Amino acid sequence: MKKKMLSLFVLGAMLSLFSLQGCAHEALEHEAETVQVQKNPLSYIRKEYVKDMDIISGKQIEWENARTFKHDNNVILISVPVKNESEKLIEELTFRIDGDKVSGHLWKFESVEKFSSDDHRLGAHEIMKKMTGNVTYIALEGSMRYQIQVVDGKIISDISSARSGDGDMDSCGKKCHGSIEEVVITVPNPPTNPQPPTGPPIPPIVIIPPTNNPNDPCAKAQAGSQKATDNSKTQKFSDAKQGILNNFNQNGKENGVGMGRDTPNGELKATGVQELNANSGDINNPYAYPEADIHNHPGNTPPSAGDVYSMIKYYNSHPSFNTRYIVTPNGTVYALVITNASLFESFITNVPPSQVPGFAPNFSGDMFADYVDIPNRETGMAHVLDKYNSGIALTKMDSNGNFKKINAKPNSNGGYSQNPCP
Repeated sequence: MKKKMLSLFVLGAMLSLFSLQGCAHEALEHEAETVQVQKNPLSYIRKEYVKDMDIISGKQIEWENARTFKHDNNVILISVPVKNESEKLIEELTFRIDGDKVSGHLWKFESVEKFSSDDHRLGAHEIMKKMTGNVTYIALEGSMRYQIQVVDGKIISDISSARSGDGDMDSCGKKCHGSIEEVVITVPNPPTNPQPPTGPPIPPIVIIPPTNNPNDPCAKAQAGSQKATDNSKTQKFSDAKQGILNNFNQNGKENGVGMGRDTPNGELKATGVQELNANSGDINNPYAYPEADIHNHPGNTPPSAGDVYSMIKYYNSHPSFNTRYIVTPNGTVYALVITNASLFESFITNVPPSQVPGFAPNFSGDMFADYVDIPNRETGMAHVLDKYNSGIALTKMDSNGNFKKINAKPNSNGGYSQNPCP
């Protein structure tokens, strides 16, 4: 009993450090249904609370392996593992009980590498230590959603918080996590008057602070680069890339494929290959949550100014969109990734596109001069995207299939050379 009490006090302290109250309090108030919890809360949750909830319909919920956390002999948190067929996905249900209120969340641990068969029964912090990928929790009621990125067991960044009812993304960012530091808590004896945790329904996870400098361009592009890498290693991407190159060999034009999901966390899908124009064209992306598109450049050229401006325009209408891939006949694959969409408005204002009727938009003014001043188009594009705070980074697939941001580094000759991120 003493061990359980100690875990609860540490959990409460970590919940306080995680400090999501500022982002989630209002959503929790609206999404938590007021109920009278009966003497057996697990039985009540199983038979009444989750009854007819579509979000967990058909899932293999291991109620017999539920973990219960108590305070003053009252259950305050229940976590239940969920078994599924995917070797790269672990799901878990958590139910927070505040007096007569119950609020439930579905956790998703989406890893780049495979999990072991019994990993879904581990606690959240043990799961996170073993993975690289995304961790998401979604309210069973209402529309609160939050996501973080984990690389080699370490939390790298918050990705988004959203209310899916209207599709708008509301980044929590530093407001919630920017000042978190690693803290070791020692509690030799239980306090005489302990208080239950008041934060959101988070299982006992260890918060490991980001180690990257937030102003480092590689750190800014890390989440987008990882996302581009993850999606490029799917069969959908491989088929789309090959289909585009096959079509190009037949028609000599640009060809494209749209990629997206029907739900925020649904299966990644791809359209068939769409024939575009000789050097431009719009890709139809019919999914409710467009995520990426792929097209070829007939010449062995990197992304263009037109790719950048049209990407911003498309994102402004579809904020789930985050990656634009370009493939070339010689096998090079680039990806434009969004690093900070909040910069788009000021970027367009400061550097409006130069538009000649019948041609794709181009850079203008000093940005155009800086771009053409560097003979290597890869280096020039990487340089101006960073210099003019576009909110977009140029990445390139390396020999291991990973996308790395290209940085332009001044050299002793007065020009620029490439310095890719590690």
